Amino acid sequence: MKNRNSSRAAGIVKLLMILAPLAFITSCQRDAQVLPSTSNVSTTSSGSASGSLTSKSLATAYTSSAPISIYNKSNFTISAVSISGGTNCIALYNCTNVIIIGCRLANSSGFGVMLNNCKNVYVENCFITNVKSGVHVYQGSGIVVNSNQFLNMNGPFPDGCFVQFASVTGAGNRIMYNRCENVVGVAQHPQDGLSLYKSSGIQGDSILIYGNWLRGGQVQFDSGGAAGIVLGDGGGSYQVARQNYVLNPGFVGMQVVGGSNLKMDHNYIYSSSTPVSNTGINCGNYSGASSYNINISYNQVRWYQKSGAEWDLWLDNVPTPTGWSTNIQKANISASIFPATIITMQ
Repeated sequence: MKNRNSSRAAGIVKLLMILAPLAFITSCQRDAQVLPSTSNVSTTSSGSASGSLTSKSLATAYTSSAPISIYNKSNFTISAVSISGGTNCIALYNCTNVIIIGCRLANSSGFGVMLNNCKNVYVENCFITNVKSGVHVYQGSGIVVNSNQFLNMNGPFPDGCFVQFASVTGAGNRIMYNRCENVVGVAQHPQDGLSLYKSSGIQGDSILIYGNWLRGGQVQFDSGGAAGIVLGDGGGSYQVARQNYVLNPGFVGMQVVGGSNLKMDHNYIYSSSTPVSNTGINCGNYSGASSYNINISYNQVRWYQKSGAEWDLWLDNVPTPTGWSTNIQKANISASIFPATIITMQ
């Protein structure tokens, strides 16, 4: 571990510089119905994703490390470490202004990165594989998970996520440009891919799930229906999922399951017929609280059920979301929305 002390101000400035270019696309209230112009994920005429998702290369040399646990510290960096085994590869408790960058985290019985009540933490360009969940955040704010690669999340339920925000609140929360893959027969019990659970942004600065690639997921009914991307789980508010690519993630492609002031737009969602595949986009309210101001729009969906029938969109006893008629069913997309290889780190 490289623990480099820096000033509190310098850490905050770096995080603000990272987040500033995205400020104009994070509000549920002010989003335009067009694609953001700043995306580094391009789309071909056939709807395929292309281009590079990562801004830097993974470290070419690591320092081997035992699992890292840090309590009540601020203004430090963990970089270029390789950790294999343990309960959690990296676990931070009550830490502030932290950068975790260019690490290889593998073979944990727990999480690759676990953040408990942390603020202003940036996880970038890490390779995380063969763990219970990739990045798990509980009660934090200002959390950015950017340009990482995740391979084979093992669960079991309620874990098995590439990234989950649980009770994350406030401004500056992002899950962006990550490549995520569960290989059938290798990942043991993968569940929801990217999950927002009881989490809320603020008006003008929603929690943002943007530009991620997800391939593979749940293949057995070991927890009910898992989805590639989930908004509003247990409630929550001010969340946006935009321009993500989802392929064969499990029971559902993307879903809104409660909450308020949520937006899901301009995503590409495809599944072939799998043992658990049900529907491409599902909108319901299973939170036990009121749900309102839901926008699901301009998504391209093609989804084949276990039976082989196509079922792209499903409203489960809720009012029709804003923009629902703009979604494209039977879209001209297929498994070729991704190249053969999406995980390039190792």
